[in-house]
Amino acid sequence: MPVNAEKEEYEARMNRLMDTYSKVLFCCLDNVRSCQMHNIRMALRGRGEVLVGKKTLQKKIISKRAASGTAGDKALAKVLCDEERLSGNLALVFTNEDVSEITKVLATYRVQAPARVGALSPVEVIIPAGNTGLEPTTTSFFQVLNIQTKIAKGTVEIIADKKVLSIGDKVDNSVAALLAKLNILPFYYSAEVKFYWDNGLLFSAEDLSVTNANMKENMTTAIANLTAVSLATGILTEASFPHAILDGFKTLLGASVESDYIFKEFNGEQLRNDIKSGKATASAAAAAPAAAAPAAAGGKAAAPAQEEEEEEFGLGGLF
Repeated sequence: MPVNAEKEEYEARMNRLMDTYSKVLFCCLDNVRSCQMHNIRMALRGRGEVLVGKKTLQKKIISKRAASGTAGDKALAKVLCDEERLSGNLALVFTNEDVSEITKVLATYRVQAPARVGALSPVEVIIPAGNTGLEPTTTSFFQVLNIQTKIAKGTVEIIADKKVLSIGDKVDNSVAALLAKLNILPFYYSAEVKFYWDNGLLFSAEDLSVTNANMKENMTTAIANLTAVSLATGILTEASFPHAILDGFKTLLGASVESDYIFKEFNGEQLRNDIKSGKATASAAAAAPAAAAPAAAGGKAAAPAQEEEEEEFGLGGLF
């Protein structure tokens, strides 16, 4: 097939993918083997498609789309071409599914590998203490790396754990040879997401760690803090409103018990006697929801804090 025909076919395929899918994951393929990519393609069938190729051609196609395309195409061209993000050994994974689910598929095909000379270490590598099973003649390998050893039962034993590589260190001959002798495969390689494009917005790989549970937890904490500030300053908000109603009900409850005055929301004779005798606990607070029910949407999020407050004060702290 002529070169121009190949480029035209590639352009047509890339345009089809960009028109079909709303999300693109940009994955680094350094040290990723062809069999890994084959397995990834198979696993993504029906869920997404993988595109690899020369970045100059990809930039040209994206820029061409931006010239006569939508605002989304122009925004994509800006972050990929103008800001030079589309470079290096990147694969483009197109999908319409949840990005976190696609990353799980990519992580499934992670391969363990030895430390090769000249490679940059992606992790810290620590040689553990213990018997190595190596003959005493191999002590020179340990001496080069300042690893303390002793001879035990005719074999070399490492006295203490020793870190031989930090993140970003280049693997030299001594470290590679020793790790190979110890049969340690310290590195794991997979198609690693560097950043991704989702419906017109660019996200970093760190954003993948944000889940609905994280967001819910952060929101709950923020509402609790807002409620505390509101109660401390006396400024009523939707978050503090249920607590203000509850505090008001507690005051009425105390006055009713002391004066024997009965009102609609609290008329239980047995409960009144229990309160006077000191037997009642948090059960008296069960009468409060009738007064606190009109709380707005903020009241739901503050409910855990409200329950905690009821338990903290109890009925003994009301009077």
